[in-house]
Amino acid sequence: MVLVIHNIKRNAQAISDMFYYMGILSYAASTVEALYEISDTYRAVIVMNPEDLPDVEYLVERLRDRAPRIPIFAISNRAEYRGTLFDECFPSDIYSSKLIEEIVRFQNEREISAISQYRLSGIDASCKESSVKAFNLAVSFTKTETMILRYLIRSYPTPQGASAILHYSFKQTRKPEPASIRTHVSAMNRKFRELIGKNLFLAIPTKGYVISTPEILEAYKIPN
Repeated sequence: MVLVIHNIKRNAQAISDMFYYMGILSYAASTVEALYEISDTYRAVIVMNPEDLPDVEYLVERLRDRAPRIPIFAISNRAEYRGTLFDECFPSDIYSSKLIEEIVRFQNEREISAISQYRLSGIDASCKESSVKAFNLAVSFTKTETMILRYLIRSYPTPQGASAILHYSFKQTRKPEPASIRTHVSAMNRKFRELIGKNLFLAIPTKGYVISTPEILEAYKIPN
């Protein structure tokens, strides 16, 4: 996932929506919200127009304290940010596809998980794939279903409730009712079961949904 930060949240949402259209999980946050939002679930942070922030050094320092392994990038025309405060600095007029390409390149060169990569236990929902693959078989998930799967891959092995899935798998400006998550999960389980012979997700009472790997079945004492 990508955490996009701007001192005005709606400006961060424009970049977050771009990531969504490209199939990459992201969340838009104000500078205040970002310090509560950051976690190891994220794979990158983007700070927009850092020159407009009153204390950008403090913000970046606190982000690194709370998630030291996550690279932090800037979108700014001030090249002096590159390699000092931020890991990389990209110009304000960069194309969205180029921005993603550069972030993935940075991550691949350092052998850290890329923002476009979503793989777990024989399932590949990475953005480079034309469809979700389960043990090299194509699964006909919709874009919404694929984004739900990507979030549950990224947050694995922690079960996630409907509210969290809505929070991170959908555009922040267009969220359906929480009850729709059960419908999506049921449809995805049916498609997966028809192809593979078992459900993709487990519903853990009082906790939420989690991908049904052998490790999860063992942890929750569920017969395989």
